[in-house]
Amino acid sequence: MNDSFELKKFIFGRIDVKLTLLFLLVGLIAPGIGIGYFYLIANSFLIENSEFFRQQQMLLNASALLIILLIAVNTMIIGFLISRSFSKPIRHLYKATQELEKGNFNVRTNIKTKDELAQLSDAFNRSAFALSNMEQERINLDKSKSEFLSITSHELRTPITPLKVQLQMLQQEYFGKLTEKQKESLEVILRNTERLNKIIEDFLEVSRIEAARLKFIFRYTNVSDIIKETVKFMNGFAKQKNISLMIICGTLPSIEVDPDRISQVLRNLIHNAIKFSPESSSIEIGAQVKKDFIRFSVKDKGVGLNADDQIRIFEPFYQVNGSPSKSYGGTGLGLTICRGIIEAQKGKIWVESTPTVGSTFYFTIPLRPVYIIDPIKILFSKKEDIEKKIHNELMNTLGPMGEIEFNELKQKHSLNKDDLFEYVATLEKQSILRHIHAEKLKRNIGNIFCIEDQKEEKLQIHKELPGDKR
Repeated sequence: MNDSFELKKFIFGRIDVKLTLLFLLVGLIAPGIGIGYFYLIANSFLIENSEFFRQQQMLLNASALLIILLIAVNTMIIGFLISRSFSKPIRHLYKATQELEKGNFNVRTNIKTKDELAQLSDAFNRSAFALSNMEQERINLDKSKSEFLSITSHELRTPITPLKVQLQMLQQEYFGKLTEKQKESLEVILRNTERLNKIIEDFLEVSRIEAARLKFIFRYTNVSDIIKETVKFMNGFAKQKNISLMIICGTLPSIEVDPDRISQVLRNLIHNAIKFSPESSSIEIGAQVKKDFIRFSVKDKGVGLNADDQIRIFEPFYQVNGSPSKSYGGTGLGLTICRGIIEAQKGKIWVESTPTVGSTFYFTIPLRPVYIIDPIKILFSKKEDIEKKIHNELMNTLGPMGEIEFNELKQKHSLNKDDLFEYVATLEKQSILRHIHAEKLKRNIGNIFCIEDQKEEKLQIHKELPGDKR
């Protein structure tokens, strides 16, 4: 493209040919009418009739007004079209940038005005193409990470079983007598082998959650029976610290659910509660029917969690600093896996806690099972980016109050789109936000999740993980 700018091309390149002919026609008619009227007026001066002269004077005024109106209309139309010639390509560019902001990197502009706007259009298209390539690279990188996690976990699990068997045979003196030091050494090796096996199982579970291959076997089960069986199983661990496990729940229905998955989440929460609770204390396990879901709770009287720990406790690999849980080892994936299991069923999981007083972990499951499982990003997610954008939106709309509201929503794991929309509706209902501001906040939040949904959809299309052998 020629970089030189010509005013002639700039103006005439913007005006439609048909409309130009119309302007010329109007421009010829207006002066023609004016000339005709003035010709009649000139002839009228030859007649000495004062009454007729007054009529012609009125005709002169009317013709002058008509000419002015025609010229004004013609000028307005030309001005409108010239203005529109600027605004139309600018609007086109603006809509394209909105699509780009939503994550549609395939958007392109087609402005052929042969001026600076056309050059800007070309620059936009080149930028969109570069971003599209970067997004594709990110998708491929995420795919490679997930594949690496899945394949590595499967491969690492293969040698663990024969290793454990051989170590157990040695420990049982199958190959000959052992000294006390040899037995102690084997005990250490076996404990670390079990720990390694648990780490591998956790990573396998994470890979299933991220690939939407988490297995659920639904069957009609009484929820009370699940709780009783889980508590009975965990009593052995609780007795080591003389902790009593108490079931506090009313009548619960029989629903179609995977009892093993519910028990898995309950076991993890009870196990954590035992670790954080002092000796000779008690832990309450409860469940209640709430609308279209059942809410479970595990309440302890332990050390509690501060505000920051409550927000981050479900993040992968996160462990509370200075807590006794450090001495128990682990990968820090237990609560993250619980979150994946519950969210796969469209439930929620959160914690409410007061330092030195205790913690209560809650989670919900729907009364009707979710058969189609969506992939949930745990290790390689954009969660922090989304939360940062939501934080900025709340701060811009609510001011200093936005910080407090954001932390409370995050603590309750209510930073998903539906919960945020419900929260904004509550603010509007309480007259904290005007309708126009509430709608703007909803729109901005919707755009944030729209970007992420489109990226996840692209990632799912390109994802081809190896089959789960489980």
